[in-house]
Amino acid sequence: MDKEKVIKLIGLIFLIWGVVAVIDNIFKLDEGIAPTLWISYICLIVIGIGILNKDANLVASQVAIIGIPYLLWNIDFFYQLITKESLFGLTDYFFREGSITGKIITLQHIFNLPLSLFSIYLIKLKRTDFWKISCVQVIIIFLITRIVTNYEQNVNCVYHNCANFDFGLPYVIEWFIAYFIMIYLMRLIIVRLFRKEISLKKAKEKK
Repeated sequence: MDKEKVIKLIGLIFLIWGVVAVIDNIFKLDEGIAPTLWISYICLIVIGIGILNKDANLVASQVAIIGIPYLLWNIDFFYQLITKESLFGLTDYFFREGSITGKIITLQHIFNLPLSLFSIYLIKLKRTDFWKISCVQVIIIFLITRIVTNYEQNVNCVYHNCANFDFGLPYVIEWFIAYFIMIYLMRLIIVRLFRKEISLKKAKEKK
């Protein structure tokens, strides 16, 4: 299979998985639109669109948002899968009784980062300012989530911590500091991973 077909296939996987996730949650009418606003689902769809449009900058902006949370999720998931004990409390919901479709959908946490990074490699990242999209996006998502959801739903953890640890700061400040730090760190990692492609692009622009 050639590169173009691989890119298209990966993009379709993300887009379809994201749309299915949103549709599945739309049927949870008793919770309103809250379940459709999870950052995970939004990023899935945006990554799919970015890959299909060969926009590595857009894909990188989503990886910057979910990268560290997903790494922590995977550590917690596999720890709990092996030891039967919770580590961070991030994946406790997966091991309780619940919708099988919801559990299948949430498994995207496992393949999302590897496939996203592979897609960036195939498409080639040419810019380093993708973090701006990430920051604007999390601000908008926070505001919308706070406006249309409630404390009990705690979508995107905007009301209280979804994990079993905190830093002792006012929670809203803590939420934004945590996300901006994670975006900054992932930006450093992504730029380091793809510095060769970025350097080549800058070299061509100078000619």
